[in-house]
Amino acid sequence: MNLEQELVFALIEEDNVQRAYFRVRPLLTVHGDVQEEAARLWPDGGCLRVVPDRNEQHTFKERMRSLGGWCVMDLLGIPADANKIRTNKNYRPDRGEINQYVLYSDTVRALPEHTFYEVLEGTPEDYAALAERAVTPLFYIRQEETLFGPVRRSEPKNPEPAAAAEGILYPLTCPDQPQRMLLCIEEKQTEPKPSPAPAEDEALPIGKTLNILDQNKNFEETLQGLDQPLSSNANLLRQPQPRPIPVTRAERDNPAQPLTGTPLIRAQVRTSVPQPKNKLQEVVASQWRVARNEPPAEPLPAGARLRQVENPVENACTAMRAAWQMPEAQNQLADFLLSLDGMRAKIEPKLAASAGDSALQRVLQSRLQDLEAERLSALLQLDRAKGDLESFRREVINALPEKLRQENARYDESLAAHEASIAQAKKELNELLAQRDELLRRVDELRQSALPAALAKALADAQMAAPMTGTPLRMTCVSGVQLTPEALIARWCDACRASGIAAARNEAVALLALLAICPRIGLAAATPAAAATFMRNTALRMGWLSGFAQQVSQEQRPLISPAPADATPALLLTALPAFAPLEHATKVLLAHSAASMVRNVAYETCSWPVYCMNALPFVPELHDDAPAEPVSAASLRALADCQGASDEEIDQALQGVLAQIAPLNGASARELYRFVSACAALMEGGLPAACDWAILLWVLPAMERSARTVAAMRPLLEEYPLSLARLQA
Repeated sequence: MNLEQELVFALIEEDNVQRAYFRVRPLLTVHGDVQEEAARLWPDGGCLRVVPDRNEQHTFKERMRSLGGWCVMDLLGIPADANKIRTNKNYRPDRGEINQYVLYSDTVRALPEHTFYEVLEGTPEDYAALAERAVTPLFYIRQEETLFGPVRRSEPKNPEPAAAAEGILYPLTCPDQPQRMLLCIEEKQTEPKPSPAPAEDEALPIGKTLNILDQNKNFEETLQGLDQPLSSNANLLRQPQPRPIPVTRAERDNPAQPLTGTPLIRAQVRTSVPQPKNKLQEVVASQWRVARNEPPAEPLPAGARLRQVENPVENACTAMRAAWQMPEAQNQLADFLLSLDGMRAKIEPKLAASAGDSALQRVLQSRLQDLEAERLSALLQLDRAKGDLESFRREVINALPEKLRQENARYDESLAAHEASIAQAKKELNELLAQRDELLRRVDELRQSALPAALAKALADAQMAAPMTGTPLRMTCVSGVQLTPEALIARWCDACRASGIAAARNEAVALLALLAICPRIGLAAATPAAAATFMRNTALRMGWLSGFAQQVSQEQRPLISPAPADATPALLLTALPAFAPLEHATKVLLAHSAASMVRNVAYETCSWPVYCMNALPFVPELHDDAPAEPVSAASLRALADCQGASDEEIDQALQGVLAQIAPLNGASARELYRFVSACAALMEGGLPAACDWAILLWVLPAMERSARTVAAMRPLLEEYPLSLARLQA
């Protein structure tokens, strides 16, 4: 099929928004689906890159975007020498330009109000809702076997039954949905009428049926009327009489019975067929059934015998309907259907899309479909990469000059030397920071001792110690290394095991995400001493001990020393009722229970997360025998930046639960959403497990100040086992 001199229904895409690059994908002409033909003519997707015509250099981008995603390629009447489709000079598949041919924009136009009409199933009363789904300016509505319209999409009105017309209905597979039904009604060109011929020479027009039979008789009556003996007065044109065939005795004794019924010959008999009341209605109805229920028909050879074939699907439905009326046979019938090969794969997706699914289940089903599509796409890309990897590697190696190889080797050696220098500099920096802390500690001791006030003033004048009240509690952040989220989780789990505590992966992910996201964390433990020792041991194994401090009195004033660029995090563990956050550090508030922590004005306005630990046994204090390599705060930020769920998905999953408590403040809500998104990508169980931990940390502690009852919350937590167990405890 040559798409030149055609009006082509097409999809327009803006595949590069930054550069305003557009391309069209041909879909349909009045002669049928052209997607395969387009893929053959224009490989790599079957699309054409649209380039602006010289007459619309300034309005190209606005006009292309105003088309709304659908357009026509108007190639009617364009001479071949115009060359509207040309080779793309910028074709570079390795740089993202995969369209080998370009199309000039003067042939890309908005959908006309003729030729292409979408047919939508529905009722005429739903014309307004169907107008929002339609893609063509005029569309038809099909209700059972009746066609209504056309309806104007921009100004929809209640339609009347469609007028008679000639058209072809095509089922079209579109990128935005599995299938659309497009009705093509080709515009006929008016031609001058020929002059009438003389009456005696008038011939029957081509294609018109010559009706010489009685229009009031049906097919059987017409055949009986034709089955008459030959008249004796017929002109036989002096044909010789046939010789008589001798009759045998057996034939004379047993004469043959006369034949009855339809003669077994092909009689050239034309019967009168009543004209349809609405030809467009019948064409659409018949083609709709063919497109939905029957495969494309092949041309039958001459002399082929036709016979009636029963529909096995119709017979099976009738038999199953009769069997289902017997209750004692229903279980046997269901077991038989499920035992058929492939039956479960067909039924289970339909049963899964139930109207009784919860909000979380609908979100998970949607995410599962997206993940399956991404998995299939990744498998295709992996197969393609495996096939191209070896050839690409050989081409690169053969094309790489020897000089470039030597330069790369020299750069690698220089990079290794620089990395070694950086590591040595970090080590020296940490040693200097330790010396500085020791000097500052001595300065603090001197300032608190019985030295004269003049010495303290001299130290202050020398800027060696800042004047302050109370005892300084210094926290020094040293230079650290950056770990991947998986390595960071493994380091935390090792610290828990060293303290004699069995910690699950999800618990480690939750605590690390809290340290990375929240400036204030509540820690409720029935054994505060064991919990404090556990936090100290964890800081030791993570390499954060120099930046870890425990505040036990009001006189201790936390001071954070200036930190390098890749410093470790600062962590303050306090049991004092000062709930203000600490700048540039994470403040862990330790209490006996969640109730004692949330019943204050600070929590009511800020609503920080509260983690209720199980009662811990005796936890031994670990020693720094083999110092661990410090982990930088950038590792925590990388863990918190993981994206496992969007805000819309989190809204759908948690909106019912969050409605049961007083609204969180803006900062707490942002921390909750960021926590769920990061944990959904790292926790075992994905989004449901992350939502369960978010409810456990934010929602249940807030219920201590809420007037909502536990009974109202319990039905909403059936899918969250951790939160449900905590609620019932």
